[in-house]
This record gives sequence, C-alpha cells and structure tokens, in this order.
Amino acid sequence: MSSPSPRTLLERLGLRPRKSLGQHFLTQPRVAQRLVAALELTPEDVVLEVGPGLGALTRPLAEKAGRLVALELDARLADFLRQEFQASPQVLILCQDVLSCDFPALAREAGRPLKVVGNLPYQITSPLLFKLAREQEALERAVLMMQQEVARRLTAAPGGKDYGILSVLLQYHFALESLFSLGPANFYPPPQVQSTVVRLRPRPFQPAAVDAELLRRLVRLAFAQRRKTLANSLAAGAGELGLSPARVPELLQAAGIEPHRRAETVKVAEFVALANQVAACRKAKGA
Repeated sequence: MSSPSPRTLLERLGLRPRKSLGQHFLTQPRVAQRLVAALELTPEDVVLEVGPGLGALTRPLAEKAGRLVALELDARLADFLRQEFQASPQVLILCQDVLSCDFPALAREAGRPLKVVGNLPYQITSPLLFKLAREQEALERAVLMMQQEVARRLTAAPGGKDYGILSVLLQYHFALESLFSLGPANFYPPPQVQSTVVRLRPRPFQPAAVDAELLRRLVRLAFAQRRKTLANSLAAGAGELGLSPARVPELLQAAGIEPHRRAETVKVAEFVALANQVAACRKAKGA
C-alpha cells in the first residue's frame, strides 16, 4: 500500500507548508531512493539528515544507516516524526537548526565522519555550504538537493558570472558532482525553480592553503567588488589581510597572477598560491 501524498498527510495533521521555512515536500519515492543510493550507505554509517519534513527520505535512510540523526526546525513536524519513528531506536529526531549543529562534535561522538543528506531550503543553502566547508573534517560525504542556480554557482569554472566565492571555497574543500535535476512537479507545494542534486566528497586540495581562514578572507575580499581588478580589490581590503596596499601587486606577481585580472578569472589553485604568499609575507613581518 502506497504512502499518502504530502498534501493528504498535511491535511490529516491539520498543517500547512510554511513558506518562511522554505518547505517543499518531496512527492516521489523513487527520487528519495536515488538520494539514498548516492550516499552509498553501509550499516556502520552515521547519517545526518537536514530538514526531514514528513519523512520521505527518513524512512529509506532508517532502513540502511547504522544511525540517523534528523534535524527538523519545525516543531510540529519534529513531533510527528518522533511518533513515526518511536519504534526505531537508531533514529534520533531533533528540533534544531542545522546551522547551529556542531558537526565535529557529532562525528567525534559517532567515532566516524558523517554522511549528510537533505533537501535544502533556499535561505540556508549558502550558509550551510560554507559551514560544511569549515567543518569538512567531520564529513565523509554529502548529497544535497538545492536550487539549480546555486548548484551552477557551486560547480562553475573560472571565467563566467556564476563563478564566485561559493565556487572557489567549496571547490577547494570538496570534489563536486551534479547528479541529476528535478522539476517543480516533484514537490508539494511545487517551487518556482528547478532543483539539482549535488554530491560533495571532502578532499585534500594540493597544494594546500597553509591558513584556510586566510584563504576564505582573501577570496571574499577579491569578489567584494567584482568589476574591479584583483589588485584594486585586494588593496582596498589589505588591512584585513594584515598587509599594506603597496605589497599587493608584488604578492600577486609572486603567485603568478597578473594584477590587472579580475577575481572571476582566477583559478582555485591560484587563490591558494596567493593566500600562501600573503601568509609567508605576514610571517616574515612578524619574525
């Protein structure tokens, strides 16, 4: 017997989708199965699900994962899910914002890196992706559904308007794959956008940045004024990097980057080389 549709289930519960939380519930079980398959689960895996909603993903995840922690910000849905999974001791439902979740602490408690999955509300997608980058060591992989526009930015190559801060920092921390796209008809209520599922696998970027926080700060400054040359953008924020503006052209040249280039043309490896030049300059100045 098939499960009731999200619309029917919400009506039974006396609930309505909350636009403020970006709630669009997955209607197709086969899509949920594709997401679960992309995680490549084993019985030992610990999975963190972002925004389980009515449990479309939670049910197949609970069948395959060793432990499942589902974070649901909507208290009404968290209560519903606790009742649904009260006979499943391996499933923990928490009414919590994923942006406040301590991924490293959860991974330490589990004794292994986490696998993360979810259909992300638009308003938290970029903040969560940056959080995953900062806490990369706690992850084994992530399979995330997001707006197609964000997925394009995430996987963009240098030289186009989609390439920016998100592209550089996430590509530094992860190998990224766009797996498949979904139209609005796969959700209730249907969103006004296309969605794309992206898989993220943590990787050690080579050569590595000697100071990951410095790299993040430099990339944000570089893209702060996209129409300016890299030399001008970084000179304007040189104080945040612990530099004098006069040193910026010299460090760009040392990293093999022409000062007249714009940030959107600079490859990830070039940003890393520049960040390492800045770190070496700061170290020499402090010696």
